[in-house]
This record gives sequence, structure tokens and C-alpha cells, in this order.
Amino acid sequence: MAPPQVPAPAGVDQEAWDAAVAAIRGYCEWHIAPRFEETVTLDGPGRGVLILPTQHVVDVLRVTNDGTPVSDPEWSPDGMIRGGWTTKYRGVEVTMLHGYDEWPAELGAVAKALISDAARGGVSSVVKGTHQVRYDTTLSPLYASALDRYRLVALP
Repeated sequence: MAPPQVPAPAGVDQEAWDAAVAAIRGYCEWHIAPRFEETVTLDGPGRGVLILPTQHVVDVLRVTNDGTPVSDPEWSPDGMIRGGWTTKYRGVEVTMLHGYDEWPAELGAVAKALISDAARGGVSSVVKGTHQVRYDTTLSPLYASALDRYRLVALP
């Protein structure tokens, strides 16, 4: 199931806003907001901590480990669950309620900046001889640091 749409702020085109939110969600590797129930199937880590693809867990509703229900799992709001996990690929299934109630304001600013950059074309240079156009796809350090605070961390 796809995450719910984030309503565009007043005066912002919903289609452009959806594209910016999708880009941010893609970069951060999770939906961020709004809060919704989702079931994820994960590879079993074979160790004591399972990392969920989220940074804001509200509740863990159901967990199965290699097909066996896990009762009363110990979980963290940051997206970790302790247990004796299988090593099977796709061996763990978790149903969780996660995400922030509303789209974070700092990410709203990034989304608006992405929309503005797209409207300007984001062109950083044009080379006339071969008709090359280069697009400026770098974010300012301020925006990058805002996104990085919400980005999932890859673990070894």
C-alpha cells in the first residue's frame, strides 16, 4: 500500500508538491509523513536487533519471525526491534504504525525549494557547440542537512 498523500500548502500546485515529496521520500528511503499503518517484509538479520525502514515508530502491531508470531516485541521509536531473528531472506514480517503526524516544516521548505528550482529549470550551464545542458542537482548544505536528518542509515 502506498503512503498517503501530503496535502500541498496554500498556493502550491499539488502535482508539483507531490513530485517534490516523492523525491524527498526517495532520498530518505521512507515515507516520513503522515502516520499510517504499513506491513513490511524484511530479511532476517540473524542477530539481536532488526532495523525497520523508518525513523518514527508509533506502535508495532504484529511481528512474525520465520512464520512464528512474536508476542510483545521490545521496540524503539527509532525503528529497532530486539529478538532472536532468523537468517532467512524475507523471513520477518512487521506491521507497524509509523511516520510523523504532519510533514515536517523543514522538509516543507526543501520541497518548496525543489519546486522553485524545477520551475527555473535548474540549469547551471549551457554549452552551445554540442547543445549540452547541465542541470544543477546539488542541494544547498542547509537543505542537505535537513534531508540527512530524516534519511535512513545503512548498516553493515
